[in-house]
Amino acid sequence: MALYASKNVTRAADSVGLSQSSVSVVLAQLRQHYGDPLFVRTSGGMKATPRAEALRPLVYQALKLLEQCLEPSLVFDPLTSSRCFRICMPDLGQTILLPRLLSVIDKQAPNVNIEVSNLSYETARQLETGEADIALGFTEEMKAGFYKQKLNNERFVLIASKNHPDVDGKMSLAQLQQQKFVKVMLTGTSHSIIEKFLERKGIVCNYVANVPNFIGLGQIVASSSLVAIVPLRLGIIFESENAVKMVQLPLKFPSYTVNQFWHERFHRDPANMWLRSLIHDTSETLEMENRTNKAYLW
Repeated sequence: MALYASKNVTRAADSVGLSQSSVSVVLAQLRQHYGDPLFVRTSGGMKATPRAEALRPLVYQALKLLEQCLEPSLVFDPLTSSRCFRICMPDLGQTILLPRLLSVIDKQAPNVNIEVSNLSYETARQLETGEADIALGFTEEMKAGFYKQKLNNERFVLIASKNHPDVDGKMSLAQLQQQKFVKVMLTGTSHSIIEKFLERKGIVCNYVANVPNFIGLGQIVASSSLVAIVPLRLGIIFESENAVKMVQLPLKFPSYTVNQFWHERFHRDPANMWLRSLIHDTSETLEMENRTNKAYLW
């Protein structure tokens, strides 16, 4: 390419940082390889043969690809990217964070796709292999080889129907044990904290219904005398969308931290870094908005 541009062996050698003799040796090797002189002397300098002209666009493309490989860091442009990101999160995250996150992504990265799957015991392996980009939630499965970033702290409230005759404001421990509960049958998530805490305190709740997740829980509570213990942010959503009210628990349940996780293989990946930053900022915005809710004054 240097010889094609300069039409002179000496100037071509200077432009690529080699001696004239070295360029002559390489040119001789190329001529032998292709069975063609490639460049011949003319009154206007070294001119390319038809074979060299045919090779030029291919060589140019190869050099551009090589330049991209040698870039010290790649750049991720959300406006033009059509990448598909895979996020693992529990149904809580899908209810609380995901709607806002998708709205922000739609504005900042209109061609990006998001695939969501449930947080599970397979999540760590999926992050390591690249099958998943980010995991969100409360989990103790991520150990060596993973990074984590705190998104927010979460605590629990009790929800009951607005028309519940025995529940209003703040209930006593005796009242709590008299209630009929809906139990969310989740393992390895924040709801396991409730079970362990009640067991340590020797408190037995009367569970009369078991459900596999939080989907539909607000409607179940709103249309019955059953109650449930849920994370505060979910309680806020249920209160706004269903005929339920939040009630302060008589015991101080332990809070828990919601984190985002990623594998060290992708720690410096620009696309992964962009998504992590977006998730963190979106979560922070929701935190600030929810702090205006009366429940935070308890």
